[in-house]
Amino acid sequence: MNESTLPPLWTCPKCGAQFISKNLWHSCVTGLKLEDLFAKSEPQVLELFRRFEKLVRECGPVTRIVQKSRAIFMVRVRFAGASPRKSYLNCGFFFKRKVASPRFWKMEHLGRSDYAQYTRIRSLDEFDGEFKAWLREAYAVGEQRHLMVKSR
Repeated sequence: MNESTLPPLWTCPKCGAQFISKNLWHSCVTGLKLEDLFAKSEPQVLELFRRFEKLVRECGPVTRIVQKSRAIFMVRVRFAGASPRKSYLNCGFFFKRKVASPRFWKMEHLGRSDYAQYTRIRSLDEFDGEFKAWLREAYAVGEQRHLMVKSR
């Protein structure tokens, strides 16, 4: 399957959210503001998120979706997100393999080769080369690159 043969995304008729298959569970809540999400956090947490978002966008085109407790990013599928806490930012990634690093405090096996892994960010210097590599790998999952083959 190459990029042009990936099936089109399904659009929810109620909220306009797009998904890889019809009727995937989601909340149709719209209109949430990023500032509201960070209202109970210390100011540096929003600064951390802004840096996180900048790094996500350096990977390529994305859609940011603000939800009640987090902001997520997607290309074809959701691949990264962040949840603000009072003094730090929880960042999560969607991988097609278990990524070994002591920086991940939580890992969820979602079935087959799907993993969600989470790290806590407390300072801008934690957005280092390792972190950027995780983002690039997760972005490829968001593109569904694992389903694509090169056209001849």
